[in-house]
Amino acid sequence: MEDLEFCPKCGAKLDPGEPFCGNCGFETEVSDHLVPIPQEPIQPVQMVSAQMSGPPNTSSAGSQKTVIIMAVILGVIVLIGGATFLWFSLSGKNNGNPANTNDLANSGVTGEKQVVIDLPSYSLNEGSYASSQKVEINKPSGEEIVVYFTIDGTDPTDKSSRYEAPIVLNASATVKSIAIDKGGNKSGIKTGTYTITIPQQTATQQATTQQPTTTTTTPAVTVAPEVNEWQQFEDYISGTWKWTDSSGFTLYYQFSGGMLLVTDGGSDYYYDYYSSTVSTGTNGTIGTIYTGGDQLYIDCNPLGDNAIYINGYPCTYVP
Repeated sequence: MEDLEFCPKCGAKLDPGEPFCGNCGFETEVSDHLVPIPQEPIQPVQMVSAQMSGPPNTSSAGSQKTVIIMAVILGVIVLIGGATFLWFSLSGKNNGNPANTNDLANSGVTGEKQVVIDLPSYSLNEGSYASSQKVEINKPSGEEIVVYFTIDGTDPTDKSSRYEAPIVLNASATVKSIAIDKGGNKSGIKTGTYTITIPQQTATQQATTQQPTTTTTTPAVTVAPEVNEWQQFEDYISGTWKWTDSSGFTLYYQFSGGMLLVTDGGSDYYYDYYSSTVSTGTNGTIGTIYTGGDQLYIDCNPLGDNAIYINGYPCTYVP
């Protein structure tokens, strides 16, 4: 029988070969009544480090990352949308610029309907002509439409000449016009190009104090027909003529004794000699003034209305 190390009864430690327990007197050599010696369970060594919670839940962590990414994306979309709306709102105002107001019309930003104005139209087709021509500008339909025009090829604005009477062309010109309503809405620019080539059948005379040349074949004096027309032209234009543009600016043209004075009534813009030619067969109603390198095309028709056209602009007689 193996030696016991502990007493089966009291659990005291026994010496090897000891027949009795020195603590309780239990006979250790009797094997019939041996009982297991209770022993205190060995406590596991406590680890100093914190207990691991096990591997992370991959599915839960992935869901959290997805939620965070979606939140970031939504935030960026909201910021971009807000910035875009603010930009359109500010650019739509643009200090009240009429052009931008028209551009935004019908876009849902201003809520205003864009007004479309048709182009003006001309009574005379573009092309080449061998005599003076008259151009009438037809206003497009609309409320309180005003037409402004130029004949020097520049684009017209509301500061250009206001159309009120037919334009008489005695020389080649490019007529441009624009229609503007009371709200400031504008049409496009209508352009008409006209080439006026009047045959050289005119007589040029210096407007001086010299008497017209006469041809004496008999005691009676005969005056060449073109000289008569030239003299009539000089008589028709003699005096002071006033031109006023749409803004109220006024110029005065004074023809007297072969001299031309251009003034605004306070300051003199031009004062010099001029010469003139007359278109034959017009009874002295159409002619050209040459002065200082410039030309003035004058049409006195219709006679008796105390008005003439200078470069297509109506001028009224000043007594």
